[in-house]
Amino acid sequence: MKYIPPINTARISVELHEPDMDSNERTLEIPAQFEQRTATELLRGIIKPIERPGAIADPRMWSVNERMFVIASYMSATREDGPNFPIGEGTFSDYLLDGTDYVAEVLFECDGRALVYSPLHGYQAEVIETLLAAGNYSNTAYSWWKACIAACVRGADEEPLPYRDDAQYEALLVGRIESVGRLSDSAFVELFDAYQVAAQSGAHMVYAITNAYGVLAAQVSEPSEGVPELAPARFPARSAISRRAREIMGVL
Repeated sequence: MKYIPPINTARISVELHEPDMDSNERTLEIPAQFEQRTATELLRGIIKPIERPGAIADPRMWSVNERMFVIASYMSATREDGPNFPIGEGTFSDYLLDGTDYVAEVLFECDGRALVYSPLHGYQAEVIETLLAAGNYSNTAYSWWKACIAACVRGADEEPLPYRDDAQYEALLVGRIESVGRLSDSAFVELFDAYQVAAQSGAHMVYAITNAYGVLAAQVSEPSEGVPELAPARFPARSAISRRAREIMGVL
């Protein structure tokens, strides 16, 4: 077994270890379009929560930033080309926000109204992913943005949508998505631009963004002069499983 350094942040205290093969099978059985569900299953197979006050043990309740950070940290410790493993034309360090931690809320204003941004969490991303896969919305960047605004933005005088289970939360979220979609052109554009600024202010560990491909990390390093900006990166959960194990499972 490989030694992998534990992770201790404001909300996460976990030991990391290699997944067993049954855990790999559960992860690889999930259809590829459900990247967030796959990430949750992988995380359950590689973490051992350390009990302490304030620590969140369930990776579905981590922000998507925290989830990507833990998966990338595992890959950094276990890949043969780690720790600063390549991602496309860049490396892990191009996407890592050093010295940052979970940001619960960002206050901002739009059209004279006080609003609150909170980061997208695993359970929310899974519900959105499921809605898109089911054909409830077109599989576009706009659909992701509309759903993320519905999930992550609320009035300063409003409580976050409660979560009991996916079905209950989905019903509430769909109502909010429909409200966002009914905004006028100018009202939506103003809200979207303000949301993006708030999301960047609340970035932690990695700068999580969404587009037609789902949840990704944006480059945070400064490009060298004359060098094009790097494309957004995904830390695919399946890639954290060794290639040989994937070959044995018949999934590459």
